[in-house]
Amino acid sequence: MIKDRLMTPIQAQTVMFLFILGTAILNIPAIITALAKQDAWLSVPLAALIGWLTPLMVVILCQMHKRRSLVDVCQSVMGPYAGALLGAGYVFYAIHLGVLVTNDAGMFETMMLQPRTPLWLFHLLILVVAVYAYRLGPEILGRFSQMLLIIVIVVIALTFLLLIGRLHPENLLPILGGGWRRLAAGAYPAVGFPFLETVIVTGWILPQVEETTGFLRGMTVAYFLGAVFLALAILFTLMVFGAEWSAHLTYPLYALAQQAGITDVIERIEALTLIAWIACVQIKLIVCFAFALDGIRTLLRVPDARLFSIPLAVAMMIFAETSVPSEVYLTESVNIYWTPYSSVFGVFAPLLLLAVTWIRRMGKKRRKASF
Repeated sequence: MIKDRLMTPIQAQTVMFLFILGTAILNIPAIITALAKQDAWLSVPLAALIGWLTPLMVVILCQMHKRRSLVDVCQSVMGPYAGALLGAGYVFYAIHLGVLVTNDAGMFETMMLQPRTPLWLFHLLILVVAVYAYRLGPEILGRFSQMLLIIVIVVIALTFLLLIGRLHPENLLPILGGGWRRLAAGAYPAVGFPFLETVIVTGWILPQVEETTGFLRGMTVAYFLGAVFLALAILFTLMVFGAEWSAHLTYPLYALAQQAGITDVIERIEALTLIAWIACVQIKLIVCFAFALDGIRTLLRVPDARLFSIPLAVAMMIFAETSVPSEVYLTESVNIYWTPYSSVFGVFAPLLLLAVTWIRRMGKKRRKASF
């Protein structure tokens, strides 16, 4: 990648915001509503507060190690062997997440738009963009994100505005009717998807930013703004469809957009929603792709990873078509396995790296004090 052309802090925050929305804004409403019912919109803030530990730890860790990437920090802290093993785990996690994002985008477009089109063709299209974006460098990704941010906010705001006449606030009652246990049950899958996944964007983006003053504060704002938009998407879905119906919708936000509009004046809002969602998905895929390639470059100690971009894209396209048999399988995986799996990379590994860093620094201070 072109290292002398970096993002601005605002662009980095935009990437974080779009990364969180990513695949979550289309998929997470039904997953959480099935568990938390009418309190699903409250489960998102709870999950965001728990998941905030991940970007907090990773940003602090990378700043402590002179703005290195997370994979580079792994080798610096844990040594050449254990560090390489942990770094390889992070690369695998980024590739795995990228494969699921690719599959989700292709599956949605096949089900909703072109059922006769082969799945691999949609995978190919978004992976080609990921390869091209990586080769252009972080500055172009930052500009691309800013352009897409305007589209996403306008489309979502327009959708919500046109739904005001169809809202039924009584669908939210009784608030906390299932108690805190049901609220926590809804928050459980959301912690892993998408909030613990932010370990990828925070672990990659710090070396790509030209100015890091107030970086943690800005990324925190972008993180919680993403959580607010997710909560609003669930809130509007519940008020339009009710908890029971929302839980059985395959893509609630898309169904929500189909309800938006003014007859004979503004119609077919779902087409615009589709454009906004694909924009979010594309940013999330590019970040996963870039994290994996930069991690491979660090582990193999090669000056440039662009040579690996096409083979990696081909491998991801193959696994995207074969690793996830159906949307039901993906939903069950998110409900059960994804949060503990993401916790390994988003919570326990950063805690280990911070603990080892702290112990080594305390040891250095004691040795200096003894002389």
